[in-house]
Amino acid sequence: MIRRLKTWSSHAAMVLSVLGIVTFSLFIFEEAIQMTTFGTWPAQQSGDWHLVLEGTDAIEAINWSMKIVNYSVGWLQPLAFFTYRSFGKATDYYVKSLRRKIFAHAPECFVGREMEFVFTPARIETGEGGPIRLVNGRLSVLTDAIPNTRKIRVAGVVKRDGDLLVIRADSIQPVPE
Repeated sequence: MIRRLKTWSSHAAMVLSVLGIVTFSLFIFEEAIQMTTFGTWPAQQSGDWHLVLEGTDAIEAINWSMKIVNYSVGWLQPLAFFTYRSFGKATDYYVKSLRRKIFAHAPECFVGREMEFVFTPARIETGEGGPIRLVNGRLSVLTDAIPNTRKIRVAGVVKRDGDLLVIRADSIQPVPE
């Protein structure tokens, strides 16, 4: 009886150790994401949008690693699996919204990157034989058709053309007002 109890308790200790390693690793990923998030706040306050984007990229990379661990071995501890899955989804949302904030303040940070954003053209330029140019401030969206709504969701790679930032729209979707 005592021998069985010792065997059972040693197996239980091994299982708890493995579960502890998994959940502790996920916890450290969570802490890394939180510390990086905290670091983006003073960078935002100082207007250093390149540093904010660097932090956003770091958050996204850490979150990707956390998801790999969670989806590969996190299921061993179901409560932790669902908790960290939710944390990963919330982190995805934070990254997405923070990128939009950076784009609103300093779109030049995204030169060479794909970006999706809501755009309201101030004017529409049509040229002979060329694409239609939707312009607002320093942003110029190139498209093949004039949108049928005032606001549009644009996706495309941001490029520099002198002082303008040009996005050749891969997709344009109407945004209901």
